[in-house]
Amino acid sequence: MNKDLRVGGFYELTIQVCRSSNMEPIKKYTEYIKSLKNVDGPFERNFELTNIEIETFEHEWVLNLENVSIPFKTFNIHEDEPIETGFNWFDICFYTETIEQLFGEEYKTWDENPKCPPALNDFFNQTIMNLNNIHKFQLAMIDFEISGQYYLADMGKDFNNWTNSNFFVNEKDAHLISERNKTVVEIISG
Repeated sequence: MNKDLRVGGFYELTIQVCRSSNMEPIKKYTEYIKSLKNVDGPFERNFELTNIEIETFEHEWVLNLENVSIPFKTFNIHEDEPIETGFNWFDICFYTETIEQLFGEEYKTWDENPKCPPALNDFFNQTIMNLNNIHKFQLAMIDFEISGQYYLADMGKDFNNWTNSNFFVNEKDAHLISERNKTVVEIISG
């Protein structure tokens, strides 16, 4: 794997999973990524295999698609100040410049009208559904550098969504979304 491919900002799926006091869903989400047949890893920075350490902030992986192998990272963001009101986040991040190098320069995921390669879009959408089946998350978002921008509580407020961010909320939490925001949030049933 070319180490120089790991450059640029991140086009990411970020998930507000659960309260910080519960690490079990993060373990399950990480194990799910490891179980995928088209994912290799986790790796250390120099692409030597390593073990999953759930307390570790990040893990490096490689997604093998039909014609391309692309590095990505998962991040476990554990809000613990204070732990009673913080959340666990799980992020899956692809480098923007890597996407352009491997899929073509027309796939700019960082501008006002992002264009994601269909294979990565499919990976994100399938992952959202599968992770939600493992543990019902609170909020998922896909966009450039979106991690930490919004919480489920923000979906009840009328915010100015000036980007092309994709938001996903479980059916059980749909009542928390304001009428205005229902036009930008996809409700996941099940």
